Amino acid sequence: MAHDDSFKDDEVIDDNIDVDEGSPARMDSELLQAQEEARMNLNGWQRAMADFENYKKRKEGENKELVEFAKEVTVAKLLPTLDSLEQALRHSPDSAAADFKEKFNVWYKGIEGILNQLDKALAEMGVKKIEALGKKFDPHFHEAVREVPGEEDGKVVEELQSGFELNGKVIRPATVVISRKK
Repeated sequence: MAHDDSFKDDEVIDDNIDVDEGSPARMDSELLQAQEEARMNLNGWQRAMADFENYKKRKEGENKELVEFAKEVTVAKLLPTLDSLEQALRHSPDSAAADFKEKFNVWYKGIEGILNQLDKALAEMGVKKIEALGKKFDPHFHEAVREVPGEEDGKVVEELQSGFELNGKVIRPATVVISRKK
């Protein structure tokens, strides 16, 4: 009997093992699997980007709405003061009247009341006047436009324009005149 030298007697062939792991069928299957995974990842990324863009648009809309609401509240708080100023102008004293001085004093007190009304409305919105007169000059709160001779350096001796803070942040420094020691 002829013996085939390509097989050794003790070698067993198993038909269930895919001897060629790099076979075209297996590579095609892995490629299809990788392509499907890439498609799923791309779709997920695109959904995430769309969600993010929608989130940004929604936040921009909410911020715009918040700003508009803040404007509305501010205007509503200031309207009574505007009404008072208009009434004060309609009732200004006639300088030709015999009792002008007396009427002017009453009118002036009314204007002071309107200023107090405005200060109160601003305070309710977090606005605070910066104290300047008699204080030591502070460039964070004051803007000096002139120096005059005085007893000490850097003391605010005149306030030309009030300064204001909004919730602790300077929105306009006080315009002041300061002293310079002789």
